[in-house]
Amino acid sequence: MTKNRLFRLLVATGCLLAATLLHADTRKATKTVPPVYPALALKMRIEGTVKLEASINDDGTVENVKIISGHSLLVPAAVDAVKKWHYESGSGKSTQVVSVDFALPH
Repeated sequence: MTKNRLFRLLVATGCLLAATLLHADTRKATKTVPPVYPALALKMRIEGTVKLEASINDDGTVENVKIISGHSLLVPAAVDAVKKWHYESGSGKSTQVVSVDFALPH
């Protein structure tokens, strides 16, 4: 790779990183609701983290939730909980990735 191409690649990467940071959602959750541990998952001793993408309205309510990853028995409870969350108001809609942890009681 020539020096010119390497330089262009570095500049493009820097620009993408800067654009990502500029458009990152920094709204904080003002109300979170813990998930209800699913009975079957509890019985099967399943633990884990469910990652979701929450679409947040300008008034701070969660409009839509998309599944990114997580155990299929834990996902419905995590989605139900995040739909009840509330965020700070903002100017327009935004999305935020959230993690919901499930740990067995000791």
